[in-house]
Amino acid sequence: MKEVLIAASPRTDLGKGSARKFRAKGNIPAVVYGPEVAPMPVLLVEADFRKAFRSSSGLSTIFTLNVDGKPNKVIIREMQRDPLTSRVLHVDFHAISMNRPINIEVPVHLVGIPIGVKAEGGIMQILQRDIEISCLPTNIPEHLEVDVSNLGIGDSIHVRDISIPNVEILTEASSTVVVISAPTVIKTETVAAEGAAVEGEAGAAPAEGAAAPGAAPAGDAAKGGDKKEAAKPGDKKEAAKGPEKKGK
Repeated sequence: MKEVLIAASPRTDLGKGSARKFRAKGNIPAVVYGPEVAPMPVLLVEADFRKAFRSSSGLSTIFTLNVDGKPNKVIIREMQRDPLTSRVLHVDFHAISMNRPINIEVPVHLVGIPIGVKAEGGIMQILQRDIEISCLPTNIPEHLEVDVSNLGIGDSIHVRDISIPNVEILTEASSTVVVISAPTVIKTETVAAEGAAVEGEAGAAPAEGAAAPGAAPAGDAAKGGDKKEAAKPGDKKEAAKGPEKKGK
C-alpha cells in the first residue's frame, strides 16, 4: 500500500463563481466527506496535487490529506476534468477509517507476452482493466498482477482465476479479464485472382465470326451499306410515259 501526502487548506468561499476564481489563480476546489467526517470544502494547489497524483498508483492510492496540519486518510472517489484540456477542475476525497473495510477498484496489470501472440500470431484482448475489491485500507494492493505468458489462442483468464490474500473480490467471478483471439485472415491472393479474371473477361476479343459490339450485322456489310428502296412496277410505267402532253 502506497501513501502520498497532499497539502490542503480550508475553503470558505463556495459556489461556481468562487471556484472559477480559485482555478484562475492555480488552485483546485475539492471536498472531503465520509461516514465519520462532515463534508469539508478544501483548496488544493494545482501544481502540488498534479505532482502528488503522478507519484501515486492512481485512484487505489491512500492519500494523507493535511488540512492546516491535521492529517486525514483519504482516497479519491471522483476527479472532474475539463473535456478539452484534461485539466483537473474538482476532486472528491473520501475519508476512510483504517479499521474498516472499504470498496475500491484496483487496476489490472498484465505480465508477460502470451504464446498465442508471440508464436501463433493471435490478438490479446483486455476486457477487464479494473477489479472491485473490499478490504482494510492497509491491505489495498497498488494493482493486481495477472500472468498471461502461457495463454494460447482461445485461452482466457476470468476473475475467478485471480486470488488476492486478505481481499474479497466483488467483481462478477465469470467476468473475462483477458482472452487471446485468433488472427483475422484476409485472403488477398484469392481476391486479386478473382479481380484479374473479371478484368480478362471484360477486355477479351470477340470470337471468330462474331460481331464486335456496335458493329453492323455481317449480311448488311456484304451488301455494301444502306439499301435503296426497290422501285415498284407502277413507278416504272410512269417513268416510261414521260411528261404528260397537253391537248390541242
